[in-house]
Amino acid sequence: MTRTTLPFVARTALILVWLALGAGNVGAQTPAPPAADAAAKTLRPEVANAVNAAQDAARGGQKELAETKLRDAAAVPNLSMFEQAVIERGRAGVSLSARDWAQAIRSLEVVVNSNQFSGADQLQMVELLSKLTYQEKDYLLAVSWLRRYAQEGGSDAAVRELLPQALYLANEFKAAADELEAGVAADEAAARTTPEPTLRLLISCYLQLKDDTGYVRALERLAQGYPKPEYWTELLARVTKQPGFSERLWLDVYRLRLAAGLLHAADDYVDMAQLALQAGYPAEALTVIDRGLSLSLLGNGKDAAAHTALRERASKAAEKDSADLGRAEASAKSAREGDALVNVGLAYVSAGQATKGVALMEQGMAKGNLKRADEARLHLGQALWQAGRRDDAARAFAAVQSGDGSAALARVWSSFVRSPAGKV
Repeated sequence: MTRTTLPFVARTALILVWLALGAGNVGAQTPAPPAADAAAKTLRPEVANAVNAAQDAARGGQKELAETKLRDAAAVPNLSMFEQAVIERGRAGVSLSARDWAQAIRSLEVVVNSNQFSGADQLQMVELLSKLTYQEKDYLLAVSWLRRYAQEGGSDAAVRELLPQALYLANEFKAAADELEAGVAADEAAARTTPEPTLRLLISCYLQLKDDTGYVRALERLAQGYPKPEYWTELLARVTKQPGFSERLWLDVYRLRLAAGLLHAADDYVDMAQLALQAGYPAEALTVIDRGLSLSLLGNGKDAAAHTALRERASKAAEKDSADLGRAEASAKSAREGDALVNVGLAYVSAGQATKGVALMEQGMAKGNLKRADEARLHLGQALWQAGRRDDAARAFAAVQSGDGSAALARVWSSFVRSPAGKV
């Protein structure tokens, strides 16, 4: 992720000028203080008039006149701390109008640290300092003001979102990730979808930290909330490149690629169909081939004859499999192990009978004694998804624990079925 500020920050200068100058002129005896502080917070007319004149001049683009009026205000004898703070705040407004950001920051810091203002006035100046220091790329200083903004009750989401950005740009990647994770956790607790830029920044943090576990977790969230093909492609690429990834899982990878719309070439459809045939699911192979034909990816060019032959092979095998499924089901029900029922059930699912197939698979899982229990759970999750039972599918995927790549693949499947793209 490149180090660029968001469009919100690019407009900050205009916003700052409006905030600084839009509050209106100051007046004698204002703002109204508590009775105990009345004497200390009195603003004499000669000070107020000079500061107001400075602000008026700044609005009219008369910088020199504005500065002269500020000097007049500062020349009034025996200035109180409150009057000094008002003058400095006026100087901040003049500096903002003149786009003198460095002086505006210095003046605002003096005013805020004087503690002569409180409540909304003080919080507004802290917000201005947060934005200005960020805009001026003094990111560590921006972090301190942004933290203070939050501590003092600042609730503007656009301002609070600058904190992890400032931390990231200050190379404080761990702190930035912690801030972002806290926000993501709050979103998840409130059933909100975290904004895509936030998740992308979190991913960038983990890349900088070389934290692969955090990176994948954030990418799964990103794909789930914003199911773009490139996110699923990246997740699946990471799964299949893991050491020890089982060759038996390639068909399950292709199934997810098909569901997510990631098959774009004739070879993709041919490879998936062949894998389905080898695994004993000819009806699935036939469905895949017909999909490729409907998209005009198969049946064309120099391989058209091979595609036709592959379809004929899948069609004959599917016809025979359909005739044999009843006997296979009866045999599987009498078996001591549950593997056969799981496989027969998946065959029904691939043939378009998801409800019946899922019921048989669940019976097989209940029998136990499974040779490849995690692979069975992975397949059950896929079947449940096809049957429209997304929550049950997610639970089945969560139960996959094997280190052969099936657990990692199950996590990607889980993210997919819970995403908008996974709605059957």
